[in-house]
Amino acid sequence: MKKLQLFDLDLIDKVVSPEHFEQTTLTSPAKNIFTDFKTHKALVIEDSTPAVEALNLMFQAHVRMQIVLSKTNDFMGIISTEELSERYIVAEVAKGTDRKDVLVSDLMVPRDMLHAFDFAELEVATVNDVVAALENYGLRHCLVLDREHHHIRGVISSSDIARKLHLHIDIYGKSSFSHIFKVING
Repeated sequence: MKKLQLFDLDLIDKVVSPEHFEQTTLTSPAKNIFTDFKTHKALVIEDSTPAVEALNLMFQAHVRMQIVLSKTNDFMGIISTEELSERYIVAEVAKGTDRKDVLVSDLMVPRDMLHAFDFAELEVATVNDVVAALENYGLRHCLVLDREHHHIRGVISSSDIARKLHLHIDIYGKSSFSHIFKVING
């Protein structure tokens, strides 16, 4: 067995992160800006979660989108802080639902309304390809589908792109691919 030595940390004041080792640019592979569920656990929420609780959980976790699953873990759709905003909750209350009874399932974007990138195409695309493709949609998030294995493989987030390109984007602001496109292209 090899004896390992321990060192003092009194002169150390920085912690590294992946951004220190890889510089992402518009010509970088698109996989650099993709959260791969093969290596990162997907952020999920159950469709029966009360909307107000879901919003609080998302703010506490500093995330703006979660994948919605049923009680049996079937993919149902996505929910973002936008759909959980007060105006959408009030709209449900106006329909006669008690505020506490407004659920994620009432406000989510159902899977039949979603589109996704194909993972195989993403493997050969650049960051610029992704930003340009999504600029027209004004989306903040886009799922990535592994069609070969018939599952959701990951997600692309405008805030992740902005962070990796070293652009300042307020996490609770209206950052979108359209906004990133405008910042990049002046």
